[in-house]
Amino acid sequence: MQVNDELLEVVDDTGRFLRTATRAECHSDPSLIHRSVCVLILNNAHRILLQKRSHTKDLYPGLWDLSATGHVCAGETWDEAARRELEEELGIQASLKFAGTVLVREARETELAAIFICRHDGPIQPHPDEIDDCRFLPPAEASGLPDLTKYARTILGWVSLS
Repeated sequence: MQVNDELLEVVDDTGRFLRTATRAECHSDPSLIHRSVCVLILNNAHRILLQKRSHTKDLYPGLWDLSATGHVCAGETWDEAARRELEEELGIQASLKFAGTVLVREARETELAAIFICRHDGPIQPHPDEIDDCRFLPPAEASGLPDLTKYARTILGWVSLS
């Protein structure tokens, strides 16, 4: 299956299931709200792990993003998707704490994002097809990066990391 054929669940702004649609459909129609997850990894120094998206990614190549992010596939729970993305992108299996949901609206798509917090100091094994670089940064510095995705900026503005 091609990445744009991936089936996602279209939901209302409260997360109630409406129907399924392909990733391509969801990414070309901002009225099709679909679920996503983001995992914010904090180390013991209370720094957040950011990833620099691979320059080969179709969306936001070369920009800094949250620790691990991705879509929730049709039939998958938010928790399952968060654990899958954490393992696929960073090679991490760790405890996750649900922090809430936030609606992220962009010009081409709208996502209802579930936010998870993870405490982890390492090891980290970034997947080379997904990630060009990773860095732990203080939250204020991370939020101020000029080449941070809008998605990441929205989430970091919503969540309290204190």
